[in-house]
Amino acid sequence: MNLENGYVTFKWRDYKDHNKEKFMTLTVDEFMRRFFMHVLPRKFVEIRYYGILSNRNRSTKLQKCKELTDAVQSKSENSNDNLSAAELLLKLTGIDINICSCCGKGKMITKEKLDRQNYSPQGETNKIA
Repeated sequence: MNLENGYVTFKWRDYKDHNKEKFMTLTVDEFMRRFFMHVLPRKFVEIRYYGILSNRNRSTKLQKCKELTDAVQSKSENSNDNLSAAELLLKLTGIDINICSCCGKGKMITKEKLDRQNYSPQGETNKIA
């Protein structure tokens, strides 16, 4: 990994291209955004799905489970589609990620959002060395 002039260059493996090692150059902001997408909130544990929730034929298996259990999706479950990630997490777990974890009183305020359109994985920021 190399950091130079506000750009991060790192090596990655392209599994679709016969496991070739390639280099990618991204801005520091985009590299950090992508990196932190893999960091879980406190008290969360990463699990790998298996069985009916494994990636292979997931939708087919879930549909079969719903048929076998006579499960009907209620309309209230569909209302979660319009919630932000923080609102959904609060609704499901009761954890408000906007509250300071140290004092429990302070509120997080969003100052700026990164514009995803400026950080395309294709084009000029994606360089192969």
